[in-house]
Amino acid sequence: MKNDFSRQNFCVITVLPLLLSSLALAASDPVVIEEFEDIGFSHYTVVNPADSSVGDIVGFIVEVDYQYGLLAYTNNGWLAQGMTDFMEEPLNPTTWDLKMKVNYSSVTYDLTWRQFFGGIDYPFGDVKAIGYYVSYSEISPDTYKFDWSYSESPYHLPILPGEILGDFSANVDGPCSEYLLAYIDDAQNDTFSNNGLASFRGEAIPEPTSLVLFCLGGLVFFRKRKV
Repeated sequence: MKNDFSRQNFCVITVLPLLLSSLALAASDPVVIEEFEDIGFSHYTVVNPADSSVGDIVGFIVEVDYQYGLLAYTNNGWLAQGMTDFMEEPLNPTTWDLKMKVNYSSVTYDLTWRQFFGGIDYPFGDVKAIGYYVSYSEISPDTYKFDWSYSESPYHLPILPGEILGDFSANVDGPCSEYLLAYIDDAQNDTFSNNGLASFRGEAIPEPTSLVLFCLGGLVFFRKRKV
């Protein structure tokens, strides 16, 4: 029994540094964590590493699996588009070329989703998606800037390197893994045009896998969001 216990400890001591080293090497890319509940809800958390390979994250879309009704919403001040019972339809190859709208609101933003994401084609084929983004305004012809000054801090803030933001939610039938992030170097000062923003594509990490990452310490270097 003692020998078995010693061997187990040896394995943990030997493998854990390798896992941490691997996580550290891969930590420069952003991550989206997806937590799916049996009752039909998904919650997303966006992690932007301190040594991020992207800048300030200002929007993202994620593919969704649903049969009947769909609702995208947030509790963090970001805007959401993706409903089946109002005008804010889910994103697809057709709605990708339409103006960005806000759930539960008559607000329509100037850019199409294609323009916002740098002119790229809809990335998910026939699978529909929902979108989340930071508020922006046109400050001169074809020149846009992110603006969250009308909202209480920290609402409408981008996700800066070293920050984590959750409370992105949707009612769906099952988890879907692919996402696309939009980012800019300095969301507070930089402007952008209808050529849109740079993007990053990846596969979401499902719960409880992300819990293992946290337990191993792979994400302990993230600082808390500034207020």
